[in-house]
Amino acid sequence: MTGRLGRCEMIIDCHYHYEPRIFPVERMIPGMDRHGIDKVALIPTMVEPFSLHNRIKQVSNSMLRNNLVYLNPLGRLMYRSLLIDSRGDFRILWERYRVIERPDNSSVAEVMGKHPQRFMGWIFVNPAADPDPLAEIDRWSSLEGMIGVKAHPFWHRYPVEKLEPVAAWCRKNGFPLLIHLGDGESGDFRRLPERYPGIKIIYAHAGIPYFRALWGYLKDKANLHVDLSSPYL
Repeated sequence: MTGRLGRCEMIIDCHYHYEPRIFPVERMIPGMDRHGIDKVALIPTMVEPFSLHNRIKQVSNSMLRNNLVYLNPLGRLMYRSLLIDSRGDFRILWERYRVIERPDNSSVAEVMGKHPQRFMGWIFVNPAADPDPLAEIDRWSSLEGMIGVKAHPFWHRYPVEKLEPVAAWCRKNGFPLLIHLGDGESGDFRRLPERYPGIKIIYAHAGIPYFRALWGYLKDKANLHVDLSSPYL
């Protein structure tokens, strides 16, 4: 790719939840080729397959995004109340879909093994459901192409402090930690970088639901980043 910023040697999609029932790898690779995507970093799926009409998705995402950017307290209320119900299920309008408590990292490892030149992987952990998330990390971290650890305190409903052993491991071993923040205790974006200085953290979806507050916090911290993955942008 060329342009004002010069040549980009490689384009990598760093945040993709692999769901073969919707989009199998046999369809992914031709799509990657068409759009000039060299590699994709896969994350195990964490919710039952669902579909949403594009227009409904565009309108709902726009409403949520605008409220989070311009009316953040209202946006955060929408964010925490409209997506996950009291049972911990993912909800869209009147439909509920089961959130997977322990995502299957072997599904990502299998794809990486078959297509090592095109796919990398994140190790997904959930300390709310797994009493020993470090064992899960140890199981997969030596696999060629595993690039970091993924956590979702929002949908898995736990405070960020539960990730402290994981954060300590990541800092010690030089692995980045990709976090999808929630609100309140599950969205405390300051806790881990302040308790584990130097840890590499990527806040998913541009730092939803905090956006500007988080951007201001990390702008002078070289070890903290956001990604630009959809669907919230």
